[in-house]
Amino acid sequence: MVVTVHDLRSKADQLLDALDVYDQFVKEWPYEPGEVPDRIEGYLAELDSDTSGSGSSPEVTFATEVKRLYYEACEAEATYLQQARERGQPEWSQIVTEVEPVRKAARGVHTAGYEIDSETDELDYRLPRELCPAHLVSMNGGSSPIIYEDRVTQYQAVADCFSLSPEIVYHPGSGHDVSPSETFTESRVVYADIDEAAMTHLKRAGYEAVGTDATKYELETDADVIIFRNAGLLEEAIVAGNLQSGGWVLANDHLESAQHLARMDSLKLVGVVPDVWTGSSAPVETRNLGAYLSQLDPDQEHSKQFREPAQKPVDSAGQSCTSPAAIEEEDEKEATLGDTRNALNPGRTTGGSESGVPTTKGTPLDLYIFRDVS
Repeated sequence: MVVTVHDLRSKADQLLDALDVYDQFVKEWPYEPGEVPDRIEGYLAELDSDTSGSGSSPEVTFATEVKRLYYEACEAEATYLQQARERGQPEWSQIVTEVEPVRKAARGVHTAGYEIDSETDELDYRLPRELCPAHLVSMNGGSSPIIYEDRVTQYQAVADCFSLSPEIVYHPGSGHDVSPSETFTESRVVYADIDEAAMTHLKRAGYEAVGTDATKYELETDADVIIFRNAGLLEEAIVAGNLQSGGWVLANDHLESAQHLARMDSLKLVGVVPDVWTGSSAPVETRNLGAYLSQLDPDQEHSKQFREPAQKPVDSAGQSCTSPAAIEEEDEKEATLGDTRNALNPGRTTGGSESGVPTTKGTPLDLYIFRDVS
């Protein structure tokens, strides 16, 4: 189905109308029987008649309807972005403007029912979860920052292999995940997410976190490293607006972030860290990258140039990594691009317990390492 700008505005308007009614619903919560304003009661009654037999109260049905409209709008936006990518090299600043109505409405959902508590004077969910759209759409189950040890190990492998010591690390779409801070301990790490509750929790724990739509947000100083992890963002616009010249981008492909980045002329794939490995440190694959690229972007030739790191890379075990620049010519000879034009393979095999290097090239949870070559 083709999605137009008109369709995006229509989805956004439907969601904003529901949020307008929900705001009135929250203001006077809790209600005594018979005291619900007519407009809200009419909206709830209509929803209840449409879902008769569901067993849910009108209030729960209302919150669920807001969530449904939210996901419908997000799906329309995702389809529109995919259409833009398929057209090739779109003007991303224009695309950001065109999807702005949906992005604005979506952010409204992430604050719906998440407000200043009058008793504690702190931000919190005002209503029970089943009545609170902000809680229903949050991807974060807990209230504390989360550190994923496997991600820390992957980031450390990248930092060691390419001798990275970034001043600024930017993690848009982070949710509660603060794993980068465990690796880049001397860096300023900035987290940004549309989930206001998640960012509030991070700020309370002492992290630099911004509750915002990362698609339009720009750092005051460009980042040396940007990380995309299960974020599903408009990566092209974020990289264009926030990455230092010669900077690095780390991404997995669970929500196709690595695929989108691989199609950017300004970026070059220089390495891959597998999602599984043996031993305490993760390997960094810098050979046969054409095989990875042919899966991320099978319709393109992969001859983009990149800058060689200023220092010889060293892996997380203290051993030399092969420089991507030194092996690029060998990669082009060894990679059989025609045999790997398929979707990302969810399977995984390795080259043995000693190497831990995958022989199956590319899975959605591998960490792809890109460098800016603009």
